Amino acid sequence: MVVYCGMGIQLSIVAAALCVACQGSDQPVPQPPTRLAGVRVVDLIPRSLSGETWQDAEPFLALYDSNPKLMAASAFTPNPGGSTSATAPIFVSNDGGDSWTLRNTLPSEGMTADITHAVGGSAPVLYAGIMKVPGFPLNELKASDVFSPATMTLQSSRPDIDQPFVRTAAVASADRVYVGLNDFDAPDGRTATVDVSLDGGATYRSRRIETRGTLGQNGPSIRPAVARDHTVYVAYFGWRSQTGSDVTSDVVVVRDDSGATGTAPFKDLVDPSDHLPGRLVATRVTIPWSNAPTLGQERIGSTLSIAVNALHSDTVYLAWADRAGTGDIYTVHLRTSGDRGVTWSGDRRTVTNATNASLAVAANGTAGFLYQQVTGAGDASRWVTRLERSRDGFATHQDVVLAHVPATTPTFQFLPYIGDYNGLLARGNVFLGIFSANNAPDSANFPQGVVYQRRVDFPTHRLLDGSGAAVAVSIDPFFFSVPVLP
Repeated sequence: MVVYCGMGIQLSIVAAALCVACQGSDQPVPQPPTRLAGVRVVDLIPRSLSGETWQDAEPFLALYDSNPKLMAASAFTPNPGGSTSATAPIFVSNDGGDSWTLRNTLPSEGMTADITHAVGGSAPVLYAGIMKVPGFPLNELKASDVFSPATMTLQSSRPDIDQPFVRTAAVASADRVYVGLNDFDAPDGRTATVDVSLDGGATYRSRRIETRGTLGQNGPSIRPAVARDHTVYVAYFGWRSQTGSDVTSDVVVVRDDSGATGTAPFKDLVDPSDHLPGRLVATRVTIPWSNAPTLGQERIGSTLSIAVNALHSDTVYLAWADRAGTGDIYTVHLRTSGDRGVTWSGDRRTVTNATNASLAVAANGTAGFLYQQVTGAGDASRWVTRLERSRDGFATHQDVVLAHVPATTPTFQFLPYIGDYNGLLARGNVFLGIFSANNAPDSANFPQGVVYQRRVDFPTHRLLDGSGAAVAVSIDPFFFSVPVLP
């Protein structure tokens, strides 16, 4: 089995990071381009942790519709108490993302491996799926109050899974929770699974969604998306064969029209080629599988995202990454469906040498497409984090560059370097999201501006600890908000 996203996290070096000397420059500071009104970018690391130099990769975000001030976020962030701590932290904000603090409430020693989360229907309830340290078992968790210091309640646990991905839906009786995951204990190598709870996490049932033969497992990414009419879509990689490090895969979408409440869920979307559940959006694509620094010090092989228009569940957006030809490392593709996944467009967007695609659809129909792309080569290479917005299914789009940072520094501590995913959501007339990137306080790196909570010195581009000493550049999570298109 390939346990992809829990690998390589060296917990023994949580507290080990050296300060580096920072050199000044006589060159004038480049002036940023004109900024878009209403855009915010905020570094999540609080001032009390100004001296930290950890690789806070693979961020995620949860929002409360009922209270726009409340948010929760996560990353590979260690408990400040050290690796022997019995809990790991989650970030919380009660002012709409302008400031963030830590709550050490996750039952995991020091930090977690993979973690995602989603809100309950009543704020501030939060559901989370984590790979717990040690051993990386799945823990499906619930907090009645995400701001409470109490450890989250364990609702379900089992071993041999990878990359839990949580989505929720509120109904009158109880929250519904959908956890997409790769379950290595599934029979016949059909590991694509959704854990479904219809009672607020009190009970879960594992639903297998792969109906075709695999090479022994599916890809790590199993991604649910839920509309307000309780239509649930799930995207996954149907791994069919492998030659060397290249996996031949189908890109598959399943659908359930009643919130997975029936006895045989996720069978409402059938492919015309074989009449099996699961629409084959793309077939026999090449997924380059690399658990080594391959693209801007990042590993590749797991990029997948799906989003549904919450108010109009016939409109769906899908993005994934594969190797399109000999000139690319990893290319992100974006396609759309306007008939509930029955038919799909060709590529509306292709972005070479990119990863971490995330999709969201705003209430007015504006679609958001977040991704991180490596540009340039060698020491001049950069990670560019970009949000594209479109009102016409990406026939046209407008984009916002959120970060434009060096790709070669800092040197990776573990993999993933910036993450196997980031996060994008929509609420009202704004997109809200999260990404990880080089945290050097240089205005040229953040064209829309950036706000730090941790101590920084912008004129000298230095991070500072509590005593004012220089701190080495590292990877931090950044929250952002961007208006939708009118």
